[in-house]
Amino acid sequence: MNSASPAPERPSAAWQGRSRGTPLGHRIFIFLIRRAGLWAAYALLVPVALYFVIAARGPGRAWLRYHARVRPADRSPRAWVLFRAYHAFGQRIIDKAAVMAGLHDRFVTDHQAAATLQRILDEGRGGLLISAHVGNWQMASYMLKRYRGQVSVVMLDAEEQAIKRAHDEATQDRRYEVIALKDDMSHLFRIRGALAEGRLVCIHGDRALPGSRTARVPFLGHEASFPLGPFAIAAAFDVPVCFSFVLRTGPRHYTFTATDPLPHHRDAKVHLARFAAALEEVVRRHPFQWSNFYDFWGDVPAAAPGRGRAAVPAAPPADHIGR
Repeated sequence: MNSASPAPERPSAAWQGRSRGTPLGHRIFIFLIRRAGLWAAYALLVPVALYFVIAARGPGRAWLRYHARVRPADRSPRAWVLFRAYHAFGQRIIDKAAVMAGLHDRFVTDHQAAATLQRILDEGRGGLLISAHVGNWQMASYMLKRYRGQVSVVMLDAEEQAIKRAHDEATQDRRYEVIALKDDMSHLFRIRGALAEGRLVCIHGDRALPGSRTARVPFLGHEASFPLGPFAIAAAFDVPVCFSFVLRTGPRHYTFTATDPLPHHRDAKVHLARFAAALEEVVRRHPFQWSNFYDFWGDVPAAAPGRGRAAVPAAPPADHIGR
């Protein structure tokens, strides 16, 4: 499972900034899907989800607090709500494993923002897609391959080692690259270079690594901390910025949505406020596609000493990115 996996033995007070998935786990899923089919894998989720309802106490409490905020009028039994959450999460994990196994032809995909994304790539200025851990962003990595142009996906180094390997086994498309988040912040320079090359850069905007710069904004009626880095990049570079989500809209059916490019603004917090509002709208419509099994509204690690601002590299020359 990914970094939001509801593992019962770990605390849920804050995101740990690490992936809990392993290449072996992906291979087991892939083996089952290939040998017995997707529906067999889905069926096995029933006892697994029931196990997590019983055993994953900390993550379960955190998810129920989220559910109370997103659906305050829902009076369904807690066990049923948690079962639906774990089962829906498991479905997306199986879908991810199937796509990594090269079985993307088993899924129906809708591209509601196809014209917008292709226009950004055709302009050659680069662009920024900011998403969140809602729906199935790994599916987006494959859906983006249909577009003419180059795409860079930013993810954790720990996730990158397992996930990129699976991507590489399924496709050798050189238009697609993974940029690993590094402790030394070197990924910022690769992001700068990718934008200068006219690539579409995809990054998550809803989880802060320990020590990273954050800002608190209203989200589902309460203030929550979000990472400021992705929005500082949006403010620093004069490139199109869109908020994008890939949602499971039916059995083996995914829909890729994206906003139109947002008005440019030099204040990162303006971009963050816009993003929090867009994410809130998505989770209110699709509450069980939220993949955070930790207390999203709780205390978060403070910024690293000396970091008064969200660090971003200098913008590329104007002749690379346009004005």
